[in-house]
Amino acid sequence: MGKLQIMKLDLSQKNVLITGAATGMGRSSALELAQHGANISIVDINQDGLNEVSEKLKSMNANFTSDLMDVTSINEVEDKIEKIEQWFEGGINCLIHFAGVLEGSVVDIDELTPETWNRIININLNGTYNVTRAVAKHMKKRNSGVILLTSSGAGVEGPGSSAPYSSSKGGTHGLTLHLQQYLANKGIRIHDILPGSIRSPLKEGQLNEAFKNTGDKEAFDDQNNDLGDPEGVAKIVSFIISDEADYLRGSIRTR
Repeated sequence: MGKLQIMKLDLSQKNVLITGAATGMGRSSALELAQHGANISIVDINQDGLNEVSEKLKSMNANFTSDLMDVTSINEVEDKIEKIEQWFEGGINCLIHFAGVLEGSVVDIDELTPETWNRIININLNGTYNVTRAVAKHMKKRNSGVILLTSSGAGVEGPGSSAPYSSSKGGTHGLTLHLQQYLANKGIRIHDILPGSIRSPLKEGQLNEAFKNTGDKEAFDDQNNDLGDPEGVAKIVSFIISDEADYLRGSIRTR
């Protein structure tokens, strides 16, 4: 009987832009990818978080750059991504888009303010459009690339706690389905990942908001104790963008 072959990912040829990289799954993905030799650009609106991740990447001798970027500003996104495209030798060939927010948890639709609705849709859905649009035009020129967007079970597989969040993630899923067909003939592989209940400032904020609005401490404790580790998602992300995942198609659900 032959020996079991353990797959070792080599991401040294991957030039990866990670949005929402300051915390949660974006942070964990940056650190995981660095272990496999990826070249990394981390962007977020959270400077303190970027600084913390940057220090860890430096200690790993990673090849990376860090930039503040507001995904809701199409002009800023265009300018920053053009700069990052030039920084990478060969340009961006992988996009991992985690930037997003979650508000309006357990708020009835008739009590949900337009400000909250517009803010969540703007960041989660319009921001996804802004970033994907700017990256795709470069990938199309090279007829290659991998794009990984972030949807959610909320708005795709069932109801969520927040109307605008579910709507934005359902919209992101729909965009992914469209792009799968539209970009396939350009050599670009696109997926959306549907993370479950993963510990992050976003998810912890949602649980705290839900507890504030319902007063249900038992539900809060149960859900908080059940949160998964973002490092588990990061390992899946590393595989998705690798050449070993070339035959992968569609949406990916995680714990």
